Amino acid sequence: MIFCKELNKSFETKAELFKALRESKDIIIADKKAKIYNCEPFDNKGSISAKVIDSAKLQTECKALKIDDDYHYIAVNTTKILDSHEDLHINKIWKKSVVDQQGKVYLVWDHELKGTSTIVKKEHIEMFVAEIPFALLNLPYAGFTEALIYKFKKDRVIDIKAKEWLESGDEIQASVRMRYVKILFALNSDASEDKEYKKNYIKYIDSIANKAEFENDILYFWPVLEAANVLESSLVLFGSNSATGPITDDSKTQEPPKSTPKIEPLKSTLTEKQISELVERIFKHVKN
Repeated sequence: MIFCKELNKSFETKAELFKALRESKDIIIADKKAKIYNCEPFDNKGSISAKVIDSAKLQTECKALKIDDDYHYIAVNTTKILDSHEDLHINKIWKKSVVDQQGKVYLVWDHELKGTSTIVKKEHIEMFVAEIPFALLNLPYAGFTEALIYKFKKDRVIDIKAKEWLESGDEIQASVRMRYVKILFALNSDASEDKEYKKNYIKYIDSIANKAEFENDILYFWPVLEAANVLESSLVLFGSNSATGPITDDSKTQEPPKSTPKIEPLKSTLTEKQISELVERIFKHVKN
């Protein structure tokens, strides 16, 4: 039996599956284009793990990408990863959206469109696309992925928690809110009526970087040629596509000490009044 997620149905043979997909492809594509996607935990849709990338190596591999220490660079989506919905983002998917949505998208927490969830305001975010080697993302895939990147000054981060998290280098994940604009159907069928879909299959099957992760043959998939970034992208805790993340300098990420150093107590030079005022300020900060 072959289960088809799009049709929520199992088929005994590939021929039956292909026939059902062929007859329903327009409805499936329309449904995919009608949805607004963002990260659902463990759903492998739109989300990416934020990994520390060695900026020196990155600039060696991608000379056109210049890293400025005053900025954060967050990769919110990548190409060539076949997700759990059989969707494959193709290079140049974000080309039009980068132009159309420039200065119109926020960075927020957890896809919540609220002032209290805002991390960086839209007017301070520059969107661009860059090709990044999979190797720099610590992933065992050959070649490059094309990443949609948010660039913003570090002092433009208005959320304290996000500021501390980004500057710490600790792992966080990112997720794009997106809408599909142009989608194709790729089908591994030799039937004459599937000639166009087989052509798409042959053209894009080798673009899939994570083919080895699929236990069974990839019988069909949906190449996404264009998508629109809608309103925002987010920092999130969970996601499954580990293909990109903040672009920082590994030299700033130090290993923890192997032993705890002995710390001698310091003699205070503060007066009792100064100590009292300092304790009061600390308690107010913790309370807030």
